[in-house]
Amino acid sequence: MTIVIMFQGKSDVSLREKKKIETRNKIFEVSGRLFKEKGIENTTVDEIVKEAGIGKGTFFNYFPSKTSLLLYFAQQKEELTFSQIKNEALKTVSTREKIKNVLVFVAKTNELDKELTKIFVFEYMRHYGSSLDKRKSHGLSNILYSLIEDGIKKEDVKSTIDAKKAAQIISAIYFHSLVEWLWSKIDYSFSDDISGKIDIVFDGIAEGRT
Repeated sequence: MTIVIMFQGKSDVSLREKKKIETRNKIFEVSGRLFKEKGIENTTVDEIVKEAGIGKGTFFNYFPSKTSLLLYFAQQKEELTFSQIKNEALKTVSTREKIKNVLVFVAKTNELDKELTKIFVFEYMRHYGSSLDKRKSHGLSNILYSLIEDGIKKEDVKSTIDAKKAAQIISAIYFHSLVEWLWSKIDYSFSDDISGKIDIVFDGIAEGRT
């Protein structure tokens, strides 16, 4: 099963914009399938456009290069995360639950197609190196930082905790756990794994209640 990352839409999207989203998703879906079958390096743009039923010019209108699909994958993951943050912000649950719900949600999107996620994550790291990996971590850290800061204000996170460092630690735990899960030959639930680890972290930073 191939993941189509951009699956959230608005009812007021124009027909033209809807068509663009559908075309972009089609390219990504076909690319993902071919990448799994042949690998990214062995898949050509000609093969992608043939399978997608589009012209090469159309492909380059959406993706300047084949490897730009990696950035698209990362960007859509970020959009999904921010969307989930907005949903969690409306809930009257503890900071522990908000953070756990966000990370479990993102973990489950990775579980939809572990093979494809593995291809994109490792290719992304190989092509763009640690600088963009740090950018991704920094983005997640900022999200977690805001949640932890809010938790301090609501007094369900210790006021003595350095929110920035706590956010960096949780972010590092998430990305390390992701790579570990992708690399592992043992089949286990990534979402359950990260959920348990967040509980362990919060046993250390939460106030005397959950």
